[in-house]
Amino acid sequence: MTIEIQQLDRDVIGRRLGQNLYNPVGNLLLRKGVEITSRYYDFFEESGYKSIFLLNPSETAEKGPFGSDRLLATAPHVLKKIFRKLCHEDRDLAAQAKQDIVSLAESILVHVTNSAMASPQIWELKRQNDYLYQHCVNVAVYSIHVGQKLGFDDKRLLNLVIAALIHDLGMEFIDDNILYKSEQLDDQEIAQIHEHTTKGFTHLVRHCAFDGITTVASVQHHERFDGEGYPKGLQGNSIHEFSRIIALTDFFDAWTSDRPHRRMHSFDYALDFIRENRERMFDPVIVKPFIELFEH
Repeated sequence: MTIEIQQLDRDVIGRRLGQNLYNPVGNLLLRKGVEITSRYYDFFEESGYKSIFLLNPSETAEKGPFGSDRLLATAPHVLKKIFRKLCHEDRDLAAQAKQDIVSLAESILVHVTNSAMASPQIWELKRQNDYLYQHCVNVAVYSIHVGQKLGFDDKRLLNLVIAALIHDLGMEFIDDNILYKSEQLDDQEIAQIHEHTTKGFTHLVRHCAFDGITTVASVQHHERFDGEGYPKGLQGNSIHEFSRIIALTDFFDAWTSDRPHRRMHSFDYALDFIRENRERMFDPVIVKPFIELFEH
């Protein structure tokens, strides 16, 4: 990869940006290859970025393989508005949000399927306030690639994308003071975080009338293949296939992202961890095609 990911500090001033940056409605803010000035650095810091993509000194903007994609850069903003509707108990809003989720899932699926890229890229660095929505979009994109390698037809892929987009809705019901805490969480706070699986699933079924296929990952994406996960301690193939895929892609994207309590891990570190934990945390049948995505 010819793009460098660097912690945001003043050393980035004078370097060249390694991604296009868009605002939430899709207008280009900064073009890949632009020199980072003090003013741009202040913008990144004020916007909540902890890391930034930089072009390696030997690369040109034209040669570099990564450029932030407009559709995938704006999708988190769309998803954030959908989540706001879903969190209300108004059934009319929920019905509208369901249609919006399907439309967004279809757009992402068509875009990724028609993309010339053979393997997934790092789509967007996450601003802390928008982490949840960018994370869900990234998980959906990674899951599409895995589903395609597993031979899913278009209908199953679409259901998988919807499941991935809404898998973490339950985080909307967790106290922000816990979600954005920079110190280590205590046992009580960890227990509250764990409740996001059942809270999200219950809300989606009870108030939004989603079906079991598209909501299964919301409650199962922290189950482990060896049965040591939560909330039910399900094991092996008793965990739905969508959930086994999303458990892996959710973990990978979270580990390769900046969080309030830690810096991101490298792709290689995360991939090595996944290899070492197949059959324990992750389904080996899912691990194999996922690892292959990054072997080129």
